[in-house]
Amino acid sequence: MKFELKQQGSALLELLLAIEQQWTDAEQIQQAKESWLAMAPACAEKTLTMNVLARHVDNFYRDAFFTPPIKPLLIEEMHQPTLLSYAINQREADPLVLVLLLLCWLQQAGFESDIVCYKGEYLVQVHLSTVEKVWVDPYTGAWQCLLSPENGLALSLTQELATQAVDFPAFCASLWQLQKQLLLALGKREQAMAVVQHLLEQKPGDPYLHRERGLLSELLDHWSLAISDYQYFVEQKPDDPSNDHMKQQIRQLSSYPQWLH
Repeated sequence: MKFELKQQGSALLELLLAIEQQWTDAEQIQQAKESWLAMAPACAEKTLTMNVLARHVDNFYRDAFFTPPIKPLLIEEMHQPTLLSYAINQREADPLVLVLLLLCWLQQAGFESDIVCYKGEYLVQVHLSTVEKVWVDPYTGAWQCLLSPENGLALSLTQELATQAVDFPAFCASLWQLQKQLLLALGKREQAMAVVQHLLEQKPGDPYLHRERGLLSELLDHWSLAISDYQYFVEQKPDDPSNDHMKQQIRQLSSYPQWLH
């Protein structure tokens, strides 16, 4: 499923959940869709003011109860808050997921919103007008008006230089990579493989993703695919320090009887 950012609000969330279903229980996905429909803004606001924005931010945290995980998690639970479906159903979300959920929530309410990075923190940026922006911290719900002719809180040059636009597909890819790592830590190799396959659909030909798929294929006894991916990596990255190991694995896997895999 090729990921292209053309959707916003509920349509964007629907797409993200459809992607997540490739490695998540379908029943959990369906429950999340129904839960979101029941609690998220039903339609776009006609008047997009600061007070209306404050009300929707308040609803997200106070009425929908979205929070970061409130207790220490066991290793087998750590991947759950990184899943949008789990976060919607349980109201506990990893900070990266909180960013996405708040973004979709505010877009669904009609606000032009995107994600920015300021001093290493992801924030949801809301464009109230051509001269007025609001940053919302998804982790705390705190917000700051940055450009307003009424209050004079203009961005300083330092703030402007420190603010980075976020490449949305890359942001989502970082979340999927986190999910993959936690799935691997739990020994859920088939689900982790589904994540890597999806990432390869987004970046076809990426040698490092081919190497990742090769490693997982070897663990899953898919030796032909592992050999193919290892060979591709060696060809594309001839100077990589891991190549000696890759070549050794190619020789070892090639010696296995073909009918065993």
